[in-house]
Amino acid sequence: MKDVVGHRSPGSVSRRHALGAALAGASLPCWPAHAAVATPLRPAVLSLQAPERMVRLHADGDGALLAVSANGALWRVASGAWQRLGDRLDPASPVAAGFDRVVGRSGEGGLWVLESGRVSHAARPALAPRAGFLVLALGVIAVTAEREGRHHVVRLEPGGSGWSESARSKATVLPDARPVRFDPSGDSNDDDGHVAVLAGPDAMRYRHGVLGDAIEATSLQLLERHGLEPLSQLELPAPFVFEDNAPRPIGWRGQRGLLTVRSGPEGAQLAVVAQRGAGGPFALAALGPTLGAQRWLAPTTDGIRLLAVHTPHIGGVLHRYRADGERLVGDAVAHDVTNHTIGHRDLDVSAWVGDGSKPAALPMARVSGSSGGRHRNSSVGTRAALSSSVVLLPTTSLRNGECV
Repeated sequence: MKDVVGHRSPGSVSRRHALGAALAGASLPCWPAHAAVATPLRPAVLSLQAPERMVRLHADGDGALLAVSANGALWRVASGAWQRLGDRLDPASPVAAGFDRVVGRSGEGGLWVLESGRVSHAARPALAPRAGFLVLALGVIAVTAEREGRHHVVRLEPGGSGWSESARSKATVLPDARPVRFDPSGDSNDDDGHVAVLAGPDAMRYRHGVLGDAIEATSLQLLERHGLEPLSQLELPAPFVFEDNAPRPIGWRGQRGLLTVRSGPEGAQLAVVAQRGAGGPFALAALGPTLGAQRWLAPTTDGIRLLAVHTPHIGGVLHRYRADGERLVGDAVAHDVTNHTIGHRDLDVSAWVGDGSKPAALPMARVSGSSGGRHRNSSVGTRAALSSSVVLLPTTSLRNGECV
């Protein structure tokens, strides 16, 4: 059977917009689109009043937050009320939601599915810890953990005896890959899209390790969502890698593109990958400036606007980018912000709130103090304890509820 398309699933709503919606009701700050200079920001704290220590948040697309506690319990919070939904999740792995399902990796290492109020498990195949999931109408896309250290994308489908594997990619992918749905010819969304994933893992080409290990992707692949056959790919020549684990779908010149990070001897640079012509191969459509050797940036986008925090672990500076031919040109708009904790796989813990006329990016604030030379961040979706608060950044003042 084919996945139903033509309608927007809960999982296809921008996670960062949904997170903003879930936090609506708080007095959320915003920054003006015309800001052109880096501005010092003062963090504010929004209390979530969590019933236990939470280590991961995910927006379910309906204006509610899903949270995973340190002991593997799944919670849902809406309008300030917390509801416990299930147990035995792996708290180190992401969860995903869509089509009235929540999926994750079980504490035993297999698939964990919440559907119609009931939790089911599948022991096989073993799934990679810290890899992501993609929920489809009739299945789930996941990443396997193989004994020989090779990882593949798999499609899992429900049947009379439970969930089982129906397809597997030939190419190996990153052990912490986060597959995303992507339609290169879509006009405004990826509802009819396939599976974009970072592949070609290489542990020797670029040994930086800010994302938890030295294994980086050397290719980006688009896989057909049913059989996982390759539809398009982009191979980076040595010495370059994609220093990333989840490409971000964006609108790009009337079609769709993927926002990611290319790194090499001169450090990281923001990159857009798109098809060369209708139905053509993937290509690097635009590149930003390099940051310098062993320097990295963390992108964030609402699917239209392109931003990135440069050097998020050492005095991060938020940049707003615009396309100029094959160049991406960035302007600094705020400093001393971060949306990533060094060594963690969750690369963007920003939230987007507001509408198109008053956009607001909320990178997570740096928490004072350090341990072992590394800053401690109160970051959504990382292994750092969330306790009961999310740190937000005011980036401008509000007057009568409007950004000024």
